[in-house]
Amino acid sequence: MSKGVVVEKLLLMMEREHGTLPDMVLCVGDDRSDEDMFESIEALMNDAPSAEVFACTVGQKPSKAKYYLDDTVEVIKMLQGLASASDPSTAPSLPHFTDIASLHI
Repeated sequence: MSKGVVVEKLLLMMEREHGTLPDMVLCVGDDRSDEDMFESIEALMNDAPSAEVFACTVGQKPSKAKYYLDDTVEVIKMLQGLASASDPSTAPSLPHFTDIASLHI
């Protein structure tokens, strides 16, 4: 089973359980098998126009991901930044991020 199929099932399950797709999806991958995942997320999230999708490949290379992070160190820094910016009192909703400095277009 491909990562694309798994992410489709996961997102559709979330939609069934909550009545809507998530407001934000963060997806990070570093090889060819992740391209199906990026494509599936982009296609499904088109039905949620207000949702933010951050599809990131690790390393600058041709990809269906809109963003890239240079290496795993940048991935960790980005995740630490998200964790430190989150406010547990607002759970389960996620904060809206307008700028994640580590993401490159």
